[in-house]
Amino acid sequence: MPQRREDSSKKKRIQAVQTTLEIFEVLRERGGAGVTEIAREIDVTKGTVHNHLATLEANDYVIKDADETYHLGLCFLDDAHQAKSRVSTLGIARTEVDKLAERSGETALFTVEEHSVGVCLHVAYGEQAVQTPLHVGYRSELHHTAVGKAILAHLPEGRVQEIVDERGLAQQTDRTITDTDDLFETLEAVRERGVAYNEGETIQGLVGVGAPVTDQSGTVLGALSVIGPASRMGEDRLRGDLSEMIRRSVNVVEINLTSL
Repeated sequence: MPQRREDSSKKKRIQAVQTTLEIFEVLRERGGAGVTEIAREIDVTKGTVHNHLATLEANDYVIKDADETYHLGLCFLDDAHQAKSRVSTLGIARTEVDKLAERSGETALFTVEEHSVGVCLHVAYGEQAVQTPLHVGYRSELHHTAVGKAILAHLPEGRVQEIVDERGLAQQTDRTITDTDDLFETLEAVRERGVAYNEGETIQGLVGVGAPVTDQSGTVLGALSVIGPASRMGEDRLRGDLSEMIRRSVNVVEINLTSL
């Protein structure tokens, strides 16, 4: 999961809103929590937490079960639908992701960048797909995933540096890129060959190939990827059939985008 952003901008925040957001985060990460647990986690009084939760419950954003545990409400589903609907690329990308999963037998996904992290907007599973933490809305840093590196490689260099400064290069496995110069060298290679690879940099033994989706002006809109276990997705398959499969799918998406 991505780390919380530091308040590098020093912009003034409304504390009540910040507290509400921190409550949401606790409920999301823990799958539900009580007033005492939330208060301890975000370091505010139980009275403050209770008042926030009462307001959120009255507006359908949280629910309380019989044992006084609060959970995120299904109201968020409608919010999520509205948020996804503004990404015009998604409808076209979704079809190709489904085809990629079917053809490869593995997990396929479409990811975009927002607030300096990758956000998964669609994921599909082939017959042999392994279980991963991926789900729609899953957020991760860009430097250690195939989709992330595909996106970074097609952002302006200054923007990439901003993302690195803001998010850092956290190590996920012993193969994760943690040096800025190494990252920029890798991104140059991605631009040259048109695809990016994840060689066990996020989860040990999990590999992937990804490619960027760009518009006619060259602006990167997101990336497609196929991921799976290294035992099935060896070097030859990863850099051969799967890379070509990704390139064809990206080409279809980009052609269809011209009609939007």
